Amino acid sequence: MKTFWQYFLYIAATTLWIALIAVAPDFFDNPITNITGAFTLIAYVIAISVVSFLFLYIAAINKYLAAIFIPIYGLLGAAVSYYRVMYRVTITPLILDCILHTNIEEAAGVITWSLVLWILFNISVGVGFVVWRWKIKAPKYPYAHALCAILLFFGYYYCHGRLHQSINQRYPMHIIKSLQQHIWLQQQRQKPHELPQYIVESPIDTLDIIVVIGESTRADHLSLNGYERLTTPLLSQRTNLVSLPYVYSEQTHTLASLPILLTRADSLHPEYQFTETSFAAILRKEGYHSAWISNQDLGETFATYPLECDTTIWANAGKSVFVFSGWYDEELLPYMDEQLDLKYPKNLLILHTIGSHWYYNNHVPEEHHYFHPITNNRVVTNNTPEQVINSYDNTIRYMDFVVDSIIQRLENRCAIMFYISDHGESLGEKGNWLHAAGADATKYPACMIWYSDLFEKKYPEKINALYSNYHQRYRTDFLFHSVLSIAKIRTSHYNQLDIFTLYQHIN
Repeated sequence: MKTFWQYFLYIAATTLWIALIAVAPDFFDNPITNITGAFTLIAYVIAISVVSFLFLYIAAINKYLAAIFIPIYGLLGAAVSYYRVMYRVTITPLILDCILHTNIEEAAGVITWSLVLWILFNISVGVGFVVWRWKIKAPKYPYAHALCAILLFFGYYYCHGRLHQSINQRYPMHIIKSLQQHIWLQQQRQKPHELPQYIVESPIDTLDIIVVIGESTRADHLSLNGYERLTTPLLSQRTNLVSLPYVYSEQTHTLASLPILLTRADSLHPEYQFTETSFAAILRKEGYHSAWISNQDLGETFATYPLECDTTIWANAGKSVFVFSGWYDEELLPYMDEQLDLKYPKNLLILHTIGSHWYYNNHVPEEHHYFHPITNNRVVTNNTPEQVINSYDNTIRYMDFVVDSIIQRLENRCAIMFYISDHGESLGEKGNWLHAAGADATKYPACMIWYSDLFEKKYPEKINALYSNYHQRYRTDFLFHSVLSIAKIRTSHYNQLDIFTLYQHIN
């Protein structure tokens, strides 16, 4: 029994070290301003540290394995926490892409003396724990202990539904999960997708098509659509802008909704998202320079679509929803400028924004915090409903600024811009928050279309049809066909899905 408690104490001390250098720093930028929030944060740190405890309990059963595992475990934890604190980035599949494809010169640029000293310090501590391990005996029946620890780990990991996701996003599981997802995404990218059958009605010489994909933006919180708060002061002044207030989304989370937006897939033919390309591949084949400019991570369901473009740009590859620091959509604008400056006659630019994703304050610069008081806790229910709605409405007002900035860049071009959110958001209706529950409030995303004067002059029939149709009820799958319609391209599965054709309404 004495041997067991010596071993247990050793594992507890090693876990405390890992918790201090790797787990706790992952929470350093969490917005916590009250006792409830502080206790919640501490509970999460302890809960996730249990994973490290069980990892270490298994690995240190054998002293030779401990001599290898513990220093490496500490080294990785030190490196991860350093970049988390200093650069506000975490491990994501896209970060792994960057790491695996970075040359020596680029890598040297992010290696500093402070990082080297921090890693050397923690390697030294790790070696100290190895020496300690060699001085104590493993508990009796070591394999039985290891088996119990393994069973406890899997039981703990899978029996906590809400904690499960958070564990996957924290050290060390986020490294393993991101590597697994990276490998899976690489495999998905290899799978062939067929071009849908289509016909080109007439050639187009000059045209810019901009598709802005919003995030969690609901239609009824736009003053453009009658909301009592002034959330869209800039867009409301635009004369060439049409808002579609009755667009319906069957899918209420990004992974399910984006394939519907980008491909021929719909409720009747969901299989098209797995077998066919997006409209980006069609336009690229017809001579459009295409670029996917993203402010989000790469999801499993739409891994192939960005690669159908000529250029893919990830503005914040190291960000995740568990990083509570500045993460702004205006960072996409310089990349958009670069693509337009290439002076291709025909362009398709897809801008995937972070929009109104929780935690709302992260996605709005302080100068755009218009409504107060705002949220001050990452746990949505630890804020008042007024705080949540104020913070959410600030994201809408900031979206107004970003989208208007996009329009400014297109005013003197033959251009059209689609803005459509992937889904809406619940803001306390019937006790629902955010968008995971699939509540009614999440099914009506914001959607609008802007066109330049030059575009209207060249294609008046398209604009006439738009004004005739915009008040009708559409599903989000109208986007695929409407984008192709602008390019004067039709697929066989067309029918009532194009907003730019007269009298083709969806009831």
